[in-house]
Amino acid sequence: MGKLVVITGLDGSGTSTVGDQLHFEDLGSSLLKSPPYPFSSNRHDIDEKLFHQSPTAHYLYYLASNVQLTEVINEKMAEHDNNIYCIRHYIDTVVSHRAKGVDVKYEYETELYSIRKPDYIFYLDVEEGERQMRLDARGRGFLDDQLNDEALRQRFVEEFDALESEFIRIQTTDRELADIIKEIQSYIK
Repeated sequence: MGKLVVITGLDGSGTSTVGDQLHFEDLGSSLLKSPPYPFSSNRHDIDEKLFHQSPTAHYLYYLASNVQLTEVINEKMAEHDNNIYCIRHYIDTVVSHRAKGVDVKYEYETELYSIRKPDYIFYLDVEEGERQMRLDARGRGFLDDQLNDEALRQRFVEEFDALESEFIRIQTTDRELADIIKEIQSYIK
């Protein structure tokens, strides 16, 4: 049976690179990114306009994108019995909004919504100096600039740490991509 495998971590930790490589090496698998289309098409406007002005509205936007992502995942799971790799997921929505002071619960099932719970969540951990070098090399986006605020970045890390029982931590600092992939693959059964 196919598994839902989420790759998460701070921007610059390698989530896209690792997710792309896992998908490439797993023939027949699918690769998704959160937020999915159509949410991804206006994500930058929402981030820039609502991130500071109304963190609660920003959270609800991303919550809705996770509910819609669940529909996409369920459709893909019904079509084939292969793994789905997802770069970012509900855990990122909760962490980022808790870090901004929004009091949200980490619940996959409520009376209002149902979000598919991942079989595995891999949190890619990277030392800050290397993360900054990676961001400089690839270019920075809105959230990258927000995480230059040391206090906010520390709150992100603390919120991820508070949910550590939900994920497997993978160190990416000074490691070859092949070694990281091999370690993650060793967990997926």
